[in-house]
Amino acid sequence: MMNAFRTKKSKIISIILLGIVLATAWYMVKYRHAKAGPVQDSVVVEIDKVKLGNIPIEAQSVGTLVASQSIQISPEVAGQVARILVNDGAFVKKGTPLIQIEDTVKKVKAESAKANFHYSQTNYNRLVILGKKGVISQQAIDQALADLKEKKALAEENRVLAEKMLLVAPFDGTLGKVKTNPGEFVAVGQQIATLTDIKNLRVEYNISEKYLAHIKKGQLVTLTTTAYPGKEFFGHVAYVAPTINTEDRTISLYADVPNASGMLTAGLFVNVKHVLGKDSNVLMIPAVSLVATIDGQQVFKVIQGKAVAVPVKIGQRTIDQVQITQGLSLNDVVVTSGQHKIKDGTPVKPKSEV
Repeated sequence: MMNAFRTKKSKIISIILLGIVLATAWYMVKYRHAKAGPVQDSVVVEIDKVKLGNIPIEAQSVGTLVASQSIQISPEVAGQVARILVNDGAFVKKGTPLIQIEDTVKKVKAESAKANFHYSQTNYNRLVILGKKGVISQQAIDQALADLKEKKALAEENRVLAEKMLLVAPFDGTLGKVKTNPGEFVAVGQQIATLTDIKNLRVEYNISEKYLAHIKKGQLVTLTTTAYPGKEFFGHVAYVAPTINTEDRTISLYADVPNASGMLTAGLFVNVKHVLGKDSNVLMIPAVSLVATIDGQQVFKVIQGKAVAVPVKIGQRTIDQVQITQGLSLNDVVVTSGQHKIKDGTPVKPKSEV
């Protein structure tokens, strides 16, 4: 009886010990699984390779349009305004009469001086004939010649003064507001109106001195303005300053901008893109690959199925491509879409493999 009791007790102890072992094993497996955490699934992204390409060297700037020709119309002779012959804002051709200043007195003086000149010329010619006949002395002939030259100069002076009473356009252009009225007295040098050639403009702007070696006359510039969204205007470099601006280390330039349509006007601010040439065989990636950080730009480079954040330095840009000057090598694989779903070290899978 005693042996049966002991056998039963041993079985109970064995069962308890087995339960403790199983419970311990179950706990250890659960603990280790919880500690290891769930296996992270790969994030589907779009990728592209770093490639070689050509990219234009461009300088960006802000410029101001100015007229290639613009002057103040002013009288060279004082007088009373007789007539205003054109309307404010009119486009006029070179030589078009603009303003007539009262010229009656000037014309009379010019006619008188012209008559005196003709008389002196006739008198001189007669004396020359008489001199050949020995009737008069050479001194009388010389005196008549001096008088002729004086009368000729006086006649020319009065003719010019009479002509200056009519103000004409010195070149093709658009007239501004006329600042006088008929009957008003105008003084020499008084600004009466402006004449501006808006058919031929130029854009004045500055670019960094680092582009000095690339700048040449005749290079293309492209202009855009908020006045005409989406429209481009073009010009060519016509002037490069011979010195560097020491205050901001820039070079002053201007480019001629044809404006036959008259859409642009002097004084307008424009964005300037100056094409300086192109770089060949440079590293290029899609611009959408870039991720902005507080330290600059970075991309996610795919290495052995994981996204690795790599800081990069960029150069020139096009509409959808960007030059990489540091941080990547040819044929490196970068993430072009899905960056917002990943971080450094995240497993990734190309969309093309899904």
